[in-house]
This record gives sequence, C-alpha cells and structure tokens, in this order.
Amino acid sequence: MVLPARLASALGQHPDDLTEDALQNAIDNQIPEAADLDWKKDFYGGSDAGKKELAKDVSAMANTVGGMIVIGVDDGKRDHAHELAPVDLVQGRGEEWIRSVLANWVQPVVPGVGVRMLKSQRHGDKIYWLLTVPSSPRAPHAVAAPGNDYSFRVHVRHGTTTRTLSESEIAQRYRDRFQAASDDVNRLHQVAEDGTGYLSSFLTRTVEDSTPALTYYPAWLTLSSVPAVRGHYPLTTQAQRAAGFDRFRALAAGAVTTSLMPQHPVLVGRRQVRFEGTSTGQLHQDGSFYGARPLNLRPDRRQGPDQLSQIGIELDLVALVQSAAHWAAETGATDDLMLSAALHRFDDNDDPVKLIVTDDVFQHGPVGRLSLAAAEITADLRALADDKHEAVIVAYSLASDLLADMGAHQPHVLTPDGDIQTNRLSSDWKRMLTGW
Repeated sequence: MVLPARLASALGQHPDDLTEDALQNAIDNQIPEAADLDWKKDFYGGSDAGKKELAKDVSAMANTVGGMIVIGVDDGKRDHAHELAPVDLVQGRGEEWIRSVLANWVQPVVPGVGVRMLKSQRHGDKIYWLLTVPSSPRAPHAVAAPGNDYSFRVHVRHGTTTRTLSESEIAQRYRDRFQAASDDVNRLHQVAEDGTGYLSSFLTRTVEDSTPALTYYPAWLTLSSVPAVRGHYPLTTQAQRAAGFDRFRALAAGAVTTSLMPQHPVLVGRRQVRFEGTSTGQLHQDGSFYGARPLNLRPDRRQGPDQLSQIGIELDLVALVQSAAHWAAETGATDDLMLSAALHRFDDNDDPVKLIVTDDVFQHGPVGRLSLAAAEITADLRALADDKHEAVIVAYSLASDLLADMGAHQPHVLTPDGDIQTNRLSSDWKRMLTGW
C-alpha cells in the first residue's frame, strides 16, 4: 500500500510494521497529528453515530492524501501523541465489523483500506487498531446512512481536523476524478507505445553483421498495464535495478507458465528495468508494466498461409496478466489495473495467417490477418495478484477480443469462469503449465 512518505519518516518505520514500542517512541517524541495521521483514544461506538464517525474519518483521509488512524493512543487534547491508551476488544466489533461499516456507509467504497489489530504487551488483554488509508483515485467518497442516498456529506482532512466540502468543491473533486481516469488511459497508451518502440529496436538491431532477431521472431503478443493508484519501487541505480529484476524473475516463475521469466543482463531505462530476448519488457517504478512474447508462427508445409498457435496466445496472455499484476502489487500499487493486449508483426508482412488450435487438421481455425486493434480491460489488482483464476478470466476476455477480430469464436482452452481446460492440451503444452 502506498502511503504518504512523511508517515514513515515521522514514525521511524513503515506504518504497516508499527509496534507498541514504535507507538511509545511517537509519544516520547510528541509526534503531532496531521492531515495524514490521526491519534484516537477511544474505539468507535456501535451506534449509527459511531459508524458515521468511522466512515467520516476514513473517507476524509481517502479524499485528501491518505494516511493512518491509530486507535489506542491519547492525544491529551494537545494534537500530538501523548499517552498509550489501548482499548478493549469488543465482541462483534472487530475487523469484519469495521469493513462492514465502511462498505455500507461510504459511497463509493474506499479501496485498499488496511485494518490491523495490534495486541498490547504492556496492558494485559488490551489492543490497538491501526487503520491505513491510501489516497483514493475514486474520490470523492461520501458518507451516507445505508438506504439514504439523498443525504450525504463529503469530508476531507484539514490539518488535524475534518471538514465538510461545499457543493462547488465537490463538483471540482468529480472533475478531478474524471481527469485522472483520462490521465490513466493516456499513461497506458504511453507505456504501450514506448514498449513497442523499444521492442521494434531490439528486433531490428544488428551487432557485427549478426542476424536480427526479427528474422526468427516476426510476430509478437504484447501486454501493457497501468495501476490506478501508482506504486513506487526505486529503480534509479544499478543495485536497485538488479534487485527489481531478480524480484520480478521470482514473481514470473510463479505464473501458470515460466514463459515470461526474463534473462540477464539487466538493462537500463529511465526509472525502469528493461530486459530482452524471447521475453522482452519494461518494469516501471510506478508499477506500470510492458511485456512481450513472440507468437508461435510457423510456415505451412503445403505452401498455404503461415500457421499461428491459438493455444500459445491464450497461455502467454495468462502469464503476462499474472506478471503485470504481481509487479504492480510488488511496487505497492493498489485499486484497479488497466490492461491492454495487442498482436504485432514487425516484418511488414500483411499476409493472412491460419489459426491452429491443435495439430489435428480438423481443429484448424479460420484464416485472417492479425488483429490491429488492442484489447483492453480493467480489473481489480489485488484479485489478479492473489488468484490465478482471476488472471485466467481477464486473459479470456482479452483473448476473446483479439481472436474474434481474426474470425475465431472463442478461446480454446481458457474459460470465462477462470479455468484452463487441460484435457484439450497436448502433453507438451501440459508440461509448460508449471504453475497450474
């Protein structure tokens, strides 16, 4: 989760790693409240008034810069950490209750809120509640009682307090949200364009009269992605790029196939890591991603159109989607992930190709040119990173669009409910499914 950098500096460690000793250090150092930090002595009440207060505090932070609410530290009415005051664990009002209140009292729901219970080592059975709230791309978030959509308020943090926005301020926040969505689309297209440009230069490059890679790999599948809430993984030094590269290799090894595992050397890009070969791509420090795999394209022995493996496209798409989501999550990015998949030919050959489902002549697909239009989708980042079936669902949607442009009715092995029909795979393809 991406939180204001000031928090880690003020608290001495990342908010996700706070301990009771760290809270005591905050008291000793009289760490003040701010727009991104709220010390609270008491837990929220179970009445509607208490639920509304919880919703107001969380939505206000999400509408501002994000931050942290610490329940169990008294500010002594001095607006700084004054004294440890851990609270009792109230039956029926734990993490599930907190999330239920936020889901029912805040519109739209604030994505990525962290809820952590910290047991006190100094005060018996007492506890602290640590709520971490990222700045939200879906702001403004309004507070309204369940079932009452006609009376709502939008709150923001103002220094150490919370205030209500006026009608004109709310309108401006909505304009900001729509502009941010447009900026995300522009960023996605930029990542795709820059990545494809780099791929083209790699394919056409010759060194000491060597044969360019384009000769062997003229057609490629690419995937670009941009998270709605950007992350940050420092990639400005050789050591940082090497660490990022090694971490991505480990993440890619856990995909349904290992086809996207990059090969050394680690290459330099501005605030990014680059890699080349049969797995080519860029890892951006904000969690954006570009990956490319050569299409399984081979000549027809009967002098007909070149043959293109449909199964290869489908399985590579799953691995690309997983790798993109894992990299974004690794950088701390949250909320949605925008993805764009495309097919490319770099040899200026516009001849039709024949989709091949299996080597059985009765399983050959239609003949058509590679789709020129990208397929795009937006999905929940955390779901993609945590569940391989979610990645298959997204890959199925992308593959459906790309294949439909070429005359194929649907993917052959991916299903819309997130499964891979392994009974349709040859033994060679099954051996590739190392992560299924």
